[in-house]
Amino acid sequence: MRVRAPLHSIDVRGRFGMGPVFSIWRGLNYARSLVIPVNPQSVRQLLIRGFLSGLSRAWALLTDDQRQSWEDYADLQNRKNVFGQDLKTSGINEYIALGVIAEDTEEGAVSDPPVTENPPLVGGLAFAEGALSGEIAATWTGSDGDYVDIWITKQLGAGRKAYPTDYRHDSYTAIAGGTLTISGLVAGGKYALKGRAVRTSGQVGPYQSATLTAKV
Repeated sequence: MRVRAPLHSIDVRGRFGMGPVFSIWRGLNYARSLVIPVNPQSVRQLLIRGFLSGLSRAWALLTDDQRQSWEDYADLQNRKNVFGQDLKTSGINEYIALGVIAEDTEEGAVSDPPVTENPPLVGGLAFAEGALSGEIAATWTGSDGDYVDIWITKQLGAGRKAYPTDYRHDSYTAIAGGTLTISGLVAGGKYALKGRAVRTSGQVGPYQSATLTAKV
């Protein structure tokens, strides 16, 4: 901690041990509680961070032609941010984004972008109450992808709509499965779900979503 005048005077900055933090903002001195940043360390978060680190290094090992093919692929994509605004991505963005999904499905990242420009779609994807209490079932009839990628929110309060940041990944299920049961939910609780098709290359299709209650 650095004090350039008596404490509580005109220029007190920094912190003392684990006590309050002193600083200045627009010419005004202020003090606040010490806040230690949160760094979640769940198994899944560590897994995804490992994928990101490995893919960042792998990008440098691609040939110039491969990197350019990813840049060309990125120019064809239409991605949006969490606010629904159009987002321009780069080749390395697309390589890592698709690579994480490919690694997560245990298919392994690819060096070349998908040859198709059309995103995969899930046919007949629907969400409904499950057979048992606290269950929701997802069903589909087919797809031109390889997996159905399912996301679900925590229980939503009355009148509460789901925002993009509310969703948490649930599972990847082979297209041939045709059905997935999500259990352990609050009976009668409201949840928002969304699903999309995923190819083994990591390429994804648009989400299809619904909001409903779990089986009572």
